[in-house]
Amino acid sequence: MVDTGFNLSRFKAVLAALATEYQLDYILIDSHPGIEKDTIVSMAVCDVVVLLSRVDHQDMFGSGVMNEVASQLRKPVVLILNMIPSSVGDKESKKIGEKIASLFNLEVLTALPFNSDVFEDLSRGVFVLEHQKDPLTKRFTELAENMISVIDRALQGIENYDRGTTPQPVS
Repeated sequence: MVDTGFNLSRFKAVLAALATEYQLDYILIDSHPGIEKDTIVSMAVCDVVVLLSRVDHQDMFGSGVMNEVASQLRKPVVLILNMIPSSVGDKESKKIGEKIASLFNLEVLTALPFNSDVFEDLSRGVFVLEHQKDPLTKRFTELAENMISVIDRALQGIENYDRGTTPQPVS
């Protein structure tokens, strides 16, 4: 196996240069699931770890592991539950989110329902631009606002992300 030379200081420098050149307020790093060198480096340079997970045993186990890794890196973690089956209502989704928040000691930002239109539009366009009146678009907008709030609180040090605090789920 060949080492790609993926190193922390260089990655930080590239992200800083991108942020400066393009006047970016935020950079989202989309990493694959699992624990590999590039995933750990991505987590190490970030201000907040955002986990995206379905509510199944495999994804929940993986999210638990990633939450523990983030804890070791002393990074705040939030979770987005994804592809909630249509048979699960909003009240039940909220209860599931609260249970997971308590179990993992983190904040659950939202529970996104499964929507087949998203899959149908994957290669044709951007869902939120082409379906502006869809209820899921509203959820994505609220999620973006919640993420910005969490990131800003973490950057300002307002919220205590130490692992002994009670998480505050956001619907």
